[in-house]
Amino acid sequence: MIGAILSGGYGKRLKPITDEIPKVLVEIKPNYTIMDRQILDFKYLGIEDIYVLSGHLGEKIEDRYGKVHDGIRFHYLKEEKPMGTLYSIRNLLETVGDEDVMLRNGDTITDINFEHFRKFSKESAFGMTMLVTRMRSPYGIVEMNGDQVTSFREKPVLEHYINSGLYYIKSSIREIFFNEYNGKDVEITVFPEIAKRRLLGAYKEDSLWIGVDSEKELEQARSEYKGREDTSFGYKKDIFENDRLGITEYLVKDDYSATITPEDGNLLRILSGSGIINGSLKESYTHGTVIKIENPVTVKAQQTTRLEVFSN
Repeated sequence: MIGAILSGGYGKRLKPITDEIPKVLVEIKPNYTIMDRQILDFKYLGIEDIYVLSGHLGEKIEDRYGKVHDGIRFHYLKEEKPMGTLYSIRNLLETVGDEDVMLRNGDTITDINFEHFRKFSKESAFGMTMLVTRMRSPYGIVEMNGDQVTSFREKPVLEHYINSGLYYIKSSIREIFFNEYNGKDVEITVFPEIAKRRLLGAYKEDSLWIGVDSEKELEQARSEYKGREDTSFGYKKDIFENDRLGITEYLVKDDYSATITPEDGNLLRILSGSGIINGSLKESYTHGTVIKIENPVTVKAQQTTRLEVFSN
């Protein structure tokens, strides 16, 4: 399997930032770009080759990552003029041959369990799997009883799902991308055809997902990344500190482990999720469990776990 990133957009809604750099190189914290995060996701999956499908200011991406970066080989397929996502993906599939491809839009950030996404995709009967996420209303919702307004819900998560821009494409369906279509974008050409053939699967997971398409969404991403460090198990994030107390939040994805040492803090509290401590079924944890840290503590998540570590 190889990784690929669609990074040819103009980023018009992020101007003037994108006058000088492509959207994938916009920083979500100092010296840490959207693409840096995506590369890290691929690295933790063991992917060794990433194909960058670029266009506008694509040379800036090559300048930053070169041919090898952080142990990963980079390959660049650059369009000299916009040709649409169908052309870009055809070009990719012709280049990589019989490899399966994990493809993602270059402007998305997500905390999903990529190992679970890959496993689900590989073991399913579908030729292609799409990450879908529940849509958040851009507006507040007014609830009524007849003509009477009873309450308000501010921009709630709806029951509808949207395409999140992350795909696993098996080599077995690559020929569908080379059929004749009336259009340049896969969302209105190839994807409906794959769905019509009942070969398109949906992977759902309740995790952070941000599509960075405007200044408002960029601010949301930068707010999320204040004090945050992405890790192989999820992330750790400094959320409070003064002269007397420090609080660090950890996210540990299911089937992953994180080790907390006395140097990290002296008290641990589980906010959500479940799992085991130090590999012992006798030391299980759930929401609300509090653990004093006197020796290194290994938290193995059976359900995605959020926890806080206190230091003073």
